[in-house]
Amino acid sequence: MNNTAVESSTSMTEHVVGFAKAAKDNVSLFGGKGAVLCDLYQAGLPVPNGFCISIEVFKAFIAHYDLLAKHQINDGIEQWRSLAKAIIDNPMPSELVDLIASELVNLSGPVAVRSSATDEDGQSHSFAGQHLTKLGQQGELEILDAVRACWASAFSDAAYEYRKATGQQTELPTMAVVIQQMKFGDVSGVAFGQHPTSLNKNEFLIEGCFGLCEGLVSGQVSSDSYVIDKHTGELISQSIQNKQQQIVYLDGQIKKVDIPEQMQSEPTLDPMAVKSLGKLLHQVEDFYGKAQDVEWTLCEGKLWLLQSRPITSIAQDNSDDNFYLGNRSEELQKDILWSRMDIGEIFTGRMTPLGLSFARYYQSNVHIECGKGLGLLDLGEANETMAYYRGHVYLNVSYTAWQLAQTPVGKDQTPFLVRFSSEAIDLTGYKNPYGEQHSHPTHSSGQCVRHWIKQNIREFFQAKRRAKTMIESRFREYDRVQLQNIEAMDLNALQREMTHALKYFKAMHEGYLPYYINAFACYGLLEELSAQWLGDKSKHLQNEIKGDMSNLRTVASAQELWQLCQTLDQWPNVRDAFANQTISEIDTFLNNTTEGLRFSQGPLAKFMRENGVRAREEMELTHPRWLDDRTYVLQMIKLYLAQGYEVDDALQQQQQQQLLTSEDLLKELSWSKRWLIKRVIALYCGCAKLREETRMSMITSIWLVRRVVFEIAKRLVDAKHLDHIDDVAYLDFEQILQYLKGIISATELTSAQTLQTRRAQYQNWQARPEPPLTFIGKPSSQPDLILDPTATSLQGLATSKGLTQGKACVITDLANQVGEFKKGDILVAPFTDASWTPLFALASAVVTDIGSMLSHSSIVAREFGIPCVVNTNHASTLIKTGDHIIVDAENGLVTLKKDD
Repeated sequence: MNNTAVESSTSMTEHVVGFAKAAKDNVSLFGGKGAVLCDLYQAGLPVPNGFCISIEVFKAFIAHYDLLAKHQINDGIEQWRSLAKAIIDNPMPSELVDLIASELVNLSGPVAVRSSATDEDGQSHSFAGQHLTKLGQQGELEILDAVRACWASAFSDAAYEYRKATGQQTELPTMAVVIQQMKFGDVSGVAFGQHPTSLNKNEFLIEGCFGLCEGLVSGQVSSDSYVIDKHTGELISQSIQNKQQQIVYLDGQIKKVDIPEQMQSEPTLDPMAVKSLGKLLHQVEDFYGKAQDVEWTLCEGKLWLLQSRPITSIAQDNSDDNFYLGNRSEELQKDILWSRMDIGEIFTGRMTPLGLSFARYYQSNVHIECGKGLGLLDLGEANETMAYYRGHVYLNVSYTAWQLAQTPVGKDQTPFLVRFSSEAIDLTGYKNPYGEQHSHPTHSSGQCVRHWIKQNIREFFQAKRRAKTMIESRFREYDRVQLQNIEAMDLNALQREMTHALKYFKAMHEGYLPYYINAFACYGLLEELSAQWLGDKSKHLQNEIKGDMSNLRTVASAQELWQLCQTLDQWPNVRDAFANQTISEIDTFLNNTTEGLRFSQGPLAKFMRENGVRAREEMELTHPRWLDDRTYVLQMIKLYLAQGYEVDDALQQQQQQQLLTSEDLLKELSWSKRWLIKRVIALYCGCAKLREETRMSMITSIWLVRRVVFEIAKRLVDAKHLDHIDDVAYLDFEQILQYLKGIISATELTSAQTLQTRRAQYQNWQARPEPPLTFIGKPSSQPDLILDPTATSLQGLATSKGLTQGKACVITDLANQVGEFKKGDILVAPFTDASWTPLFALASAVVTDIGSMLSHSSIVAREFGIPCVVNTNHASTLIKTGDHIIVDAENGLVTLKKDD
């Protein structure tokens, strides 16, 4: 230790100073954050009281222990780490303790301790997320520990990488600290003096979440957004999200807790609060003379400013420029048809950075190989097949149609092009830029056709056998991993498990795709024959005369859930728990009582073996499977028991109605046409059944990959490389594979700067309107799907006929909102997939934002005989739970019924 005492308290007094007494232009002493808070406080703006500890105190601490000589930080990151550890380990000298304690007496209760580097929050660099903030600190010892932790964060790996990436000095960063009275707001958020995505300088954007702002800036919770006209102060638009969790101060700790169900869909801000925030933003902008990015909180009815910095990250959205991954000319690119409608039935919805990187792995390593099973001789180029925009996966429909033109059934590309086009695209006169006829580089058209015929003859004879093998394999894989202790595996064992999972993932996708394409082809043929032979009566005919499809694996999940409910007659205590307890209490009962455990390990385990690998948006690895989080299953059991619905009865009634309709329609045809239609129906039913059964094997393969990814993420959290398990959403799948192989370290995998960049990008996608479903050329060639807030009706695609009206129940988060649903409600959702099927048994109609004749919503609604309108674009935004709506599935119209 350096024996020289810390500079006298008298001379250091000016370096620990309250907001009210700090000199102007003091960034060099108190850092960007501290200087701003002092300025705003002295200007009379609502800033919670506090004080700053200048960089001279930090330097005095470093000198007191002679840390620079001992650690030589200019030698690289290892020296940074050792210096950070030394700062944490060495106690605060008594002279500095006295200085800080003298200011702490002016603050009461918990405080926030915030890092404030001298080169952060400037015009070019913000260091957002790189330096430490400690909230809810109490007591002198805890606060002093937090001060040293903030100093140490100047030498974190994240800060080092950020400085190197942005070309800043890595010799001796200097760190001031702000200690500020905590305001535990009921609502908190951020606000921008210029819209960060539209770049409109005449708009303020406000984002608000329940609880503390930490939840929003760390990406752990959902938030609402409000756009305000700068000049009039009027609300231009708002987006109210379902918000399940919040960060709060509870029992002396910062915790993530559930939001009460009745509050989850409520706006965080009322109109008066929005207006007040607009006025406050004007005051801050007027003070600095430029647009600011601020943090705020609303505590006991009063708005408080927590932070302000110049907006440094606004940039034009150049996603269009990076959209196309292939190597074709710009002339060809401008005519490519792209679509995100029902892509593979698994790429639905906006994906996280992890989900997108997994999709890219699929594109590069799996998708092309699936063409072998379709009889394609030319498998094509992976980079031409898919693209990514604002978190969505798009299929290159033009390229796929051109590839399928190798086959006799794909010679006419029109059905495929139409199948993946929304009503926004006019295909009249459209010419595929890749060519109207496929041209193989080395094989003739005849050779391609012969290869396809040979493959499909083989497929005809082996389809059922392969399906049986795939089905058996999924149960074998499920049983295998139930015997594993994945937590006990070392990294090499995890790498082997991932290799196995990816091999199985590839095999199951290759095996599944022929069933999917063949079902699509049979459906198209049925549609075409119906239109030719029955004219106007062919409208939705293919949905009426397709025979009994109630044995589809997707529909069977609802039947099996209902059958599980029936078994509860033999488990009276379990039944009573479902009838009288909350979901968390039921879960505790199932885990901690003799009868509960027997039920969990018996009937419930059997159901999970059949269905537990399901999840919403199954290719999105961050979404828990039913096995991982059984909340949804328990909610559905509770709903079925309470509302007394018999799934088998509903399916049987619909089957009988379909048969009657079929016979009436078929009577109008000659015997030969009737025979042919019935053969096509039988083929479609057979292909659809095999598609559904093998799809479960494909979904199982995704689950196998996910479980390894999350085991890695848990270990990274335990080792402090990740702050929270939710941060797995910002990892890159290829880098995870590199980490497993020892190519990169955990530090490289979890680079804080990279994770922060991905989180910001994902939040940017969420803040923007939904991009078009289909477009030709670049995404900007079609307008975003922007809602008219004055609309009272929406036009969509009718896919299951009927006319009904009733109360809407809007579901955007299936697991957390399913308990809101009541028998007879009209289900309104952005989209549905197989995991939603049990809800269809209770719904009186279904309305979705996206979809098609062959999307999950349409198929399952037809099986249950309920009206369905898809592709409305905005139903889940315009309609609110409790609204009375009319669903006209004869004309594809959804209308909000206004009270007279």
